[in-house]
Amino acid sequence: MNEWADRQESVRTSGRAPEDGAVPGDGAARNGGRPARDRTELVFFTDEGTSARLPAVCWDELPAGQQRHPLRARPMTLGEDWRVMQYRLAHTACGDHRARDRLEAEVGVGLAVRRAFGDAPYHQLFARFGGYHLDVREPFVFYEPARGRPLAALAGRATVKEQERIRSELVLAVRLLEAIEVVHRGLTPHTVRWDGRHVRLPEPCLATRAGHPREAFGEAPWAAPEQRAGHGTADPRDDLWSVAQVMYHLVTGREGDPDGPPRDLARLPALGVLSTAFASTAQERGRPVEVLRMLNRQDPLQGRPLPADPLEPGRRAFDGELARKRIALGLDDDPAAEPGPGRTPGRGLRALFGADRTGMGGRR
Repeated sequence: MNEWADRQESVRTSGRAPEDGAVPGDGAARNGGRPARDRTELVFFTDEGTSARLPAVCWDELPAGQQRHPLRARPMTLGEDWRVMQYRLAHTACGDHRARDRLEAEVGVGLAVRRAFGDAPYHQLFARFGGYHLDVREPFVFYEPARGRPLAALAGRATVKEQERIRSELVLAVRLLEAIEVVHRGLTPHTVRWDGRHVRLPEPCLATRAGHPREAFGEAPWAAPEQRAGHGTADPRDDLWSVAQVMYHLVTGREGDPDGPPRDLARLPALGVLSTAFASTAQERGRPVEVLRMLNRQDPLQGRPLPADPLEPGRRAFDGELARKRIALGLDDDPAAEPGPGRTPGRGLRALFGADRTGMGGRR
């Protein structure tokens, strides 16, 4: 966390943010001969809930195939050399309540992971959350760019040592997310990265809270059968299915059976400890902590409760203010009302983590 502490020291707190979260600067800039789209000052909130302001160079948006629809992605350089990837909801799409709820939920997960594991030796397993601002014309979140290559680039070529390391860290990451009641739902060989030392999970843009009703989405074979069908409620063992399928692809270079164990599982000793994770229902799969035990890896949370959040009172106060504002704008979920087009009741930040767990601190 020394690097993050240095960054926090370098930012200065500010007053209320401007309407769009960015203060216009003096026009275009250049970085190594590459033309920048704009130079601004970005106002955002850190994971500690403090308002910060940094000079920002905004580069061209990524091509359409690399966007996270309906969010727009663009690289930014903050301060001297802090390179980040910003995902923002364009003002033309702000009427898409489902998209806004999903962005709020993503910020909530990013903050929860940061609070729980930011100082731990395994923080490198997760996308590096940078900052966010939701109360602006174009709400956004940003992360530090992921290192390494997608696991798909190693499919069928990973060494036994790499397979063991990747398998262990993927199961550990799922176990840590289980502890904060999060189901990632976005683990595939194309999104999980490997830098030669550690895996890195993708941004939690699809994450939900354990126990929430499943939505019918996801691609076979990476998403669990019950997830693709939208049956039942989200379970951390959904992510274990994804881990098992990712590992099968890594070991064999092929895609596994979308509905159950692969036929050649018995001939793949590296996948033996994941055999139950290929079960077609979550109830038949082992818990993440049980799979960790089979890997002879100790549960890092055994006897070590997650640390208390010192900013909880401020977050509760902000939650109340956010709820009042959403009601005033007609955006709050009304259980007695019919949802509007594209809106799923209760999918926002408060619904994801509850009134006491949003991690949405920040001054207004």
